[in-house]
Amino acid sequence: MLSVNNGWSKAIIYAALAAALSVCACAAPASLEGLRDDSGNIITSAPPAERIISLAPANTEIVYALGLEDRLVGVTEFCNYPPSAADKTKVGGFSTVDIEKAVALKPDLVLAAEIHDKSAAPQLQKMGFRVVSLHPKTVEGVIHDIRITGRLCGADNAAAMLTADLQKRVDAVITLTADMAPELQPRTLIIIWNDPLMVAGRSTLIGDIIGLAGGTNVAADISGFASMNLESIISADPQVIIVPTSMDKGGDALWDFVTTDPRLANASAIKNNCIYKIDGDLMYRHGPRCITALEQTASFLHPDLFGRPSQ
Repeated sequence: MLSVNNGWSKAIIYAALAAALSVCACAAPASLEGLRDDSGNIITSAPPAERIISLAPANTEIVYALGLEDRLVGVTEFCNYPPSAADKTKVGGFSTVDIEKAVALKPDLVLAAEIHDKSAAPQLQKMGFRVVSLHPKTVEGVIHDIRITGRLCGADNAAAMLTADLQKRVDAVITLTADMAPELQPRTLIIIWNDPLMVAGRSTLIGDIIGLAGGTNVAADISGFASMNLESIISADPQVIIVPTSMDKGGDALWDFVTTDPRLANASAIKNNCIYKIDGDLMYRHGPRCITALEQTASFLHPDLFGRPSQ
């Protein structure tokens, strides 16, 4: 993970990454030697994958974005983007993988996530299947994992072209936000559930998106997705509140809570009507569409620079 405190340093690093990606677009496929997946497992060399199972919606989106959907033989019940992913054979839910179904599909690559590290992934590995775990915590990590996926499938050029385009969009945001003074970075809160009250803290993709978009995460003292008491939120006085919608299983319950709870009425975000909805699939999934989440978040935080978002 990048650790930079200086805005210009951040911009320089991302510019260097973009330059490196543009070179890779014409380069020969790189070796997997020495590379590890996001769970720390060494990625071993093997022929390009031809039969892929995805155990996470984000991984499915990566495979499709690389144009490799014909090699995708199995997905989860939650893999709903692009829409054609719904037609793929299902191997269970996100956290409830049907091992027998997965084995029957004879994959030569299983793209897993962090939630599978203690059960599905080791089970499949013991049976001789190649499992690579993808769960990046930063936008940079997402771009890295797309390149790794391309390499695993012999699609380095497609991955380089895709990531170069994504990096260009990231650069377009951070060029305007990287050198902002702290007082110009709105205190931002992303609430993911209200019962119990859950927020996105540091070491999350959402936290990284807030920072790159030019905001200050008021939940930065909390690690991962965790509870934050209402008193702490009121004390932090967020200037912008963002509500991801796909996690809201009760329709508009989360939105209604944030906009109508009298205890939040005096928060700057509520008083100044700086509360926004965003498609949770963009924000939570560690795939190519997280760049759209970054762009939208930047427009929420800095409408003067990126255009005011529609409500």
